[in-house]
Amino acid sequence: MAKSQQIKYVPKQPQPKVEAPVMPELSDSKNKTCYQIFWGVLVGGELLSLAMIYFGVRSLMESTGPEPNWTAIVLASVMIIFALITAVGSLRAALVMAVMMAARTYSYEACGKFCEKAISLRAFIPGGVAWAIQTLLEFKVQKGEFDEVIAVGTREYEAALAKNAKEYGYGSVCACVGTAYSMRSELHKAAEWLEKSTAQYKAMFASLEKDKKVAKIPGGADNVYLRYAESLLGLSGTYLRLNDKRNAKERLSSVYEITKKVKDCPEKEVLLKRTQEISKHLKHW
Repeated sequence: MAKSQQIKYVPKQPQPKVEAPVMPELSDSKNKTCYQIFWGVLVGGELLSLAMIYFGVRSLMESTGPEPNWTAIVLASVMIIFALITAVGSLRAALVMAVMMAARTYSYEACGKFCEKAISLRAFIPGGVAWAIQTLLEFKVQKGEFDEVIAVGTREYEAALAKNAKEYGYGSVCACVGTAYSMRSELHKAAEWLEKSTAQYKAMFASLEKDKKVAKIPGGADNVYLRYAESLLGLSGTYLRLNDKRNAKERLSSVYEITKKVKDCPEKEVLLKRTQEISKHLKHW
């Protein structure tokens, strides 16, 4: 009688634990502060704009006549045009500053309203509203509103690409969608969107380095490099959960390469510690 085949037991590989981010406690007073900043900047900017329009129109009327003063006419016209630019710019400045305050103080109510307002007024806001979409989705991830993150992020990303096939400003948006899918344990979708995120960052830095504009990134390049590395780290962890260790190791190596470009800071230290945790699962592969 043939001997029974022995089956070798292989212990299950430990997987990195993924927990939903915890939203800090909100404060009504902080929400009120955000509204005060918004209205203060907006009203101040619009009043300045109205004053410039008043003096510009008055100067224009005084300069026209039987013998027009063309120098004064040109200067008055420039003042009126600048006033109109200021009127539009003050709206964007008010929204940006209110959102920045909301993000720093974790004032979710104010952040949500101002980001949504910016998105609805995108036609009147110079420079686009990618910053508002990004901040809104980051807060929704923290609140656990993953369905909304996926719906809004997908819609805005596809709309941006339809308008400009070479769009590269949506790296954080794609990362939020990828994170949302990851928290819902839809790992293949998570990997797909995190790949889109890293592709966006890669294209961004390729363009900026080509034009030698990396140093001119608002807020500094380090913050963007850290976001890039964060997306790569999330992608590595996702591939590890899918048991695709080759891709996991490749993305993890890229994290180290990107963080080398960043100055030492607490955020970098935390990111490297998380990288080392995932690296333990790939140590013998």
